[in-house]
Amino acid sequence: MKTTAKDFFLYLGILIGLYVSSISFIVLLFQIINKYFSLPGDMMYGLAGAIRSSLAALIIFFPAFIYITFIVNKDLKAFPEKKDIWVRKWLIFLTLFVSGLAIAVDLVTLVYRFLGAEDLTTRFILKVLVVLTVAITIFKSCLSDLKRNPTVITKKMKISTYAVSTVVILAVIGGMMTIGSPAKQRAIRMDEQRISALMNIQSQIVYTQWRNKGEVPATLDVLKDPISNFAIPKDPETKQSYEYRKLAINSFELCANFKSENNTEQTNSFAYKYGVENENWQHGVGRVCFQRTIDESLYPIQRGIPTKF
Repeated sequence: MKTTAKDFFLYLGILIGLYVSSISFIVLLFQIINKYFSLPGDMMYGLAGAIRSSLAALIIFFPAFIYITFIVNKDLKAFPEKKDIWVRKWLIFLTLFVSGLAIAVDLVTLVYRFLGAEDLTTRFILKVLVVLTVAITIFKSCLSDLKRNPTVITKKMKISTYAVSTVVILAVIGGMMTIGSPAKQRAIRMDEQRISALMNIQSQIVYTQWRNKGEVPATLDVLKDPISNFAIPKDPETKQSYEYRKLAINSFELCANFKSENNTEQTNSFAYKYGVENENWQHGVGRVCFQRTIDESLYPIQRGIPTKF
């Protein structure tokens, strides 16, 4: 039977939906595993973003894949001769090849690590099982689809569809629980902006006031510099100025109101993101103050030498 444009794009839609859903599902589970089976020294920067992107893709593409598959199966039941059209066979065999290759590479990686006497951590084993399970499921599904009677939707096919859908839904719920609600994510992003602003203010105090004048400023207004285009940052939500207090000639305090808690792991991730080391910006919810004392041996005063004309 001749392949129509409708057939071509329907099967192409199935292929794209299957591949995007599978990759997103694997990435999602990988990030959840990274979160709950972290190793010493792990930097978690990018984990929340990877989970959000995989969740977004899975929430959109997986239902689309199920819906297009339903349309194609309905069409096959009405026109059984379409079972042998070239686009259907090519895409099935392509998926068989890709999933079979994924199984082989996954097992080769496992055997390689084993033969090298490398530490087979729980995290590594779980990731191997995730890829193996997804690849085998797709491989068996394609084989079954290739051999089945297109006019019959068996009970086994329905159970498999419900089972896969349930697993995907559970993974989506797990991903959302891992990163928190959208409101929590917004609060975290706002707090990251607050920390970034405090870091910027601190840098200005140390490098433009202390090193040039030998003391910290009495107020933040001193830091305003139209030549260097530096303006005092404000809270991203309230638009109010951050609290500042001079404690001594070489010490000061910066305060802000936070909407989320920042633990050690999140602090390390933030420091990695912004290239900051040995800074303590951990905070809880509410008003938090950071006291800083400048060590002159680390930040020596460098007053400018007047030029003689």
